[in-house]
Amino acid sequence: MANPVDGIIYQATQLAADESAMTGESDEMKKETLYFCKQRRDEKNAENPKGDENNKMSRAHEISSPLILSGTSIAGGEGKMICLMVGADSCIGQIIAKLIVGPEVTPLQSKLETIATDIGKMGTYIAILIVHVLLFRYFLEGMT
Repeated sequence: MANPVDGIIYQATQLAADESAMTGESDEMKKETLYFCKQRRDEKNAENPKGDENNKMSRAHEISSPLILSGTSIAGGEGKMICLMVGADSCIGQIIAKLIVGPEVTPLQSKLETIATDIGKMGTYIAILIVHVLLFRYFLEGMT
């Protein structure tokens, strides 16, 4: 089984990634090198120096991302990337680690365990008492 890997692109030709498994977004995301993405962001910031908050969401996909996350697939193009995180340190590895937690005991489970222990002890004491009463009765009847 292959380990999940996150990486950053250093060479790309019309690279597009399907990130729907990670983000839930059905649109393919354009992927470019870090240098190109920074250059594009600086151009966009120069066009809109005030940083209009209302307009930020409408242009969220205008600047491509240089990151390839584990759990995504390449939809088209070619590229090379440098691995940044592998295995449990990758995005999908961290999600899996959060999902796989040890058996956590809930308050109800601890109360039920206490009640079951008390019932078990009480049953043992009553059984011992019944054995003693029956033995006592047996010896009493045997003497008469």
